[in-house]
Amino acid sequence: MAADFMEEQNTGQKIMDSPAKDHHGAISIPRRVLFFAIIILFLVAGVVFAAIQAIHTLGDSSNTLIEIGLPLQKQLLEIHGQQRQAEFYQDLAQVLPHSGYEATFAHLIHHEQTSLQTLQTGATAYPQLANALQQLQVSLNNYLHSATKAPGSGQAAVLDGKASRMAVEARFHDVHQAMQSLLLSQGEAAAAARSQAVQLLYALVVITALLSLLIPWRVATALTRPLKDFRLALEDIGAGKVAHVASDGPQELRDLARSIDSMQARLREEERLRHQFLSQVSHELKTPLASARSGSELLLSERIGPLLPRQREVLEIVVRQVKELYAAIQEMLDMHALQAQSLDFSPQTVKVSEILEDLLKRMQPLTEKKQQTLLCESHAPLEVYADPQRLRQILSNLVSNANKYSPAGGQIHVQAIAEQQGVLFRIEDEGPGIPEALLERVFERFYQVPVSNSLPRGTGLGLAITRELVAAQDGWIRIQNRPQGGLSAEIWLPSFPQKAAH
Repeated sequence: MAADFMEEQNTGQKIMDSPAKDHHGAISIPRRVLFFAIIILFLVAGVVFAAIQAIHTLGDSSNTLIEIGLPLQKQLLEIHGQQRQAEFYQDLAQVLPHSGYEATFAHLIHHEQTSLQTLQTGATAYPQLANALQQLQVSLNNYLHSATKAPGSGQAAVLDGKASRMAVEARFHDVHQAMQSLLLSQGEAAAAARSQAVQLLYALVVITALLSLLIPWRVATALTRPLKDFRLALEDIGAGKVAHVASDGPQELRDLARSIDSMQARLREEERLRHQFLSQVSHELKTPLASARSGSELLLSERIGPLLPRQREVLEIVVRQVKELYAAIQEMLDMHALQAQSLDFSPQTVKVSEILEDLLKRMQPLTEKKQQTLLCESHAPLEVYADPQRLRQILSNLVSNANKYSPAGGQIHVQAIAEQQGVLFRIEDEGPGIPEALLERVFERFYQVPVSNSLPRGTGLGLAITRELVAAQDGWIRIQNRPQGGLSAEIWLPSFPQKAAH
């Protein structure tokens, strides 16, 4: 049998150790972080690039105003002033033709033309202004030609000179208009660029602030929520429950989920094999124990002959030990059946008073050995929906524990109270109690509270079985120390089927 068990265990181990199927398409956490970092980088880079472009536009417009617009405006004013002087000398030349004023006029016009050529060179990037300067240059040439005609040319020459002067004034006006348009457009461009740059910088600050909040929150939710699920799953696994872990998210979390599932499968397989082994061993031990128990009880009954006092004493010890061993094996079988969910339950409506009367009769021989008083009381006619056999087993386990740890001559009090559409059973003793730190551990399988006296030791399955039996019948159990000393165990079971209640 042991060889078969080991062979099954090795087979199960090979099955559990087989590699899990890989999940393709999952993105690891570093890659996700890199992906979001690249997106953020491009977003910030785009905003920064637009802000830099706006700043460059602002700088170009400012440079145009400072380095080109204002100097051109100044030179244009100087040229206009020279034009006024030329017109003044031209008027003097008409009054005093032989006084040299005409040569001064011609010199000023040439100087204007030279200055205009310099202005045209600097205004080549601005077609409207350059065209206005070109027209002014042509008008100055015509004005100079008409003003330097031979004297005595008649009234037609005078009229032609006046027309040329008016044309020059008109071209000066056009140049001023073009210059004003240039200065206005560059000013508007500078103002728009400044406003855009400020808005983009504000946007960059806002985006940076949002990202500084969004990224930690996203990372926290992406990691802490699955990790919380993993923690709860591990706690369930530690409590012997089947946990379901979602296998989605980053690749690392998927790998962890697969590892947890593989561990659960391996634990379930090992638990199945262990239960199978215990079940086989227990069943094989129960047969010879039953024979030893019946034979010992037959000898103790003296049906086949009288016994000496020493023989009776030895047989009583044998019978007691066989009963304890038989009970321990039965506990292991019950625990196995509970965990395999194969324990039969036949819930029905049971009268609490009948259960307590039966408990008093069954436990009386045990309590009389230590001269203890067992009180069982119910405050009203109560009914509970439970399996009668399992309810007796639950109460017997708790009263047996109370009997074991209560002092001789003490009192064990069992009472039933109606509470929350059910019945609350309370078992109180006068024992030493249990340290607060160990109260939750008493329900663990095979756990035994450390004691310094010579009390008999059990298997450590009694309370674990009791809790499973209570939970299987939609109830709950809790144990706490009494303020006046001793232990209090409380069990709640429903008075009717829970499905009907919903």
